[in-house]
Amino acid sequence: MKIKFLLMMSALFITSAVSSQIVIYRFGLGQQKADAVIFKKDKQTVSGIVHFPDFEDKKVKIKVGENNEKYAASEIDSIQIFDADKKLSYTFLWTKTKEYKKKGTEFKVKKEGWLCKTMNGKASLYLGGLEYGIKNVKVKDEETNEKIKEAKMQVVSKQVNHYLKRSNEDYPILVSVSSNALSAGYNAFFKHFGVYYFSDSPEIAKKIEDKEYKYDDIEKVVNLYNAKRQKKAEPKAESKKELKVSKMKITPPKAESKTTKKK
Repeated sequence: MKIKFLLMMSALFITSAVSSQIVIYRFGLGQQKADAVIFKKDKQTVSGIVHFPDFEDKKVKIKVGENNEKYAASEIDSIQIFDADKKLSYTFLWTKTKEYKKKGTEFKVKKEGWLCKTMNGKASLYLGGLEYGIKNVKVKDEETNEKIKEAKMQVVSKQVNHYLKRSNEDYPILVSVSSNALSAGYNAFFKHFGVYYFSDSPEIAKKIEDKEYKYDDIEKVVNLYNAKRQKKAEPKAESKKELKVSKMKITPPKAESKTTKKK
């Protein structure tokens, strides 16, 4: 009886998963599909349910209404993934990547693959791996400092890569490598690549070198870096305003001198 009951429940679960058009879960890999908009290079857009592309997928699957369609990766500019509230949550890009070759001064350009942008800013953070899925992971609440569960895009295959890209850089650059299995020893990659990439921020680079920031602190480091860049930009804007004010203060004395001449 128990076996029959389990088989019946399994059949119901599979049937409901197949009929669902919004979210489909693969066991252990989290959410594999979501509402999305494909932005094509010819300026056309396609809306529907997109299956998250694997890193090497040459074609992207999207369900538009009752129809299944495929588009070549080479003709897609980006794929924007939306959450249940129809808010933009992630962006997939088909792009080449870079890896450091020697002492942070030379690069090796790697072939195109699908990366997922997870953070946007002065330095944007990209997630890279063979397969992607949205899973519930434990994160620290900034206000209570307690660990809570949050749905986040994850690499669900073994190796996990993190890339960073500033607006003036042509391709995302590999800065961190880890594993979903055993991550022992992987901090060595971040210690070198991270120091290279954040060389324009000596304070952050030093903490990475001293292992105060490790590979699993990548989001914290990016937030800190972007906040520091923003603070440095603000004084420049204020100095321009002060300059305008000082010019305005010079004007009244000229008007007074004209008045004395009339007298």
